[in-house]
Amino acid sequence: MDKILDYIGMIGAENVMQMTSGISRIILAAVCGALIGMERGRKHRPAGLRTHMLVCVASALVMVTNEQLIVAYGTGDPTRMGAQVISGIGFLGAGTILTDRQNRIRGLTTAAGLWASACIGLAIGSGYYVGGILTCFFILLIFTKFIGIEKRIVKKSRTMEVKISFEDAKNLTQFISALTSCDCNVISFEQMGEEADLLIVLPGSDFREEVIRIFHSCGGMKTIEEL
Repeated sequence: MDKILDYIGMIGAENVMQMTSGISRIILAAVCGALIGMERGRKHRPAGLRTHMLVCVASALVMVTNEQLIVAYGTGDPTRMGAQVISGIGFLGAGTILTDRQNRIRGLTTAAGLWASACIGLAIGSGYYVGGILTCFFILLIFTKFIGIEKRIVKKSRTMEVKISFEDAKNLTQFISALTSCDCNVISFEQMGEEADLLIVLPGSDFREEVIRIFHSCGGMKTIEEL
């Protein structure tokens, strides 16, 4: 059997423990990638279970392969192939970043999750299990629990960005005038036909409901959505 493995040039076959360690690392990376991917998949994000698993497993394979090559040939840089993964994962993350019809950018968190999955795979592939598993736990915590914290922070902000639709430009002018009369400062707005995006500085963080009330009190206004 050993002669056959030597004949086909199978790297790592001479060390069963090393081969077993490499396989276990790849399996563990698949589990971590699956956990992150399932969370993204439940929220119908561009990259879900399979994408995160592929990224994490392939990254682990890169590190295991790199280690096997160094052992087999007695030379090499253990970080070189991993560095290429870190820089190369960008093209995949860019594919998950989209701009919707309201010109809002979506997918940044998923793109960051893909990059983080690659890092987890590299860590596990290099044998740093504790770091990889701990990072997986923190990523899941960020995805599931910190979204509520982030929303509360945004609500406490005095800056409010809204998208509104109106029947006539006069109605938009009336709405802006009503805002400024209530000590709101419209620092920028972009009009696109019968729609407009407004960036408003509020007199207080609890003034958001008042902006909605002002909107409905102005005639000719159709819809309002906070971005």
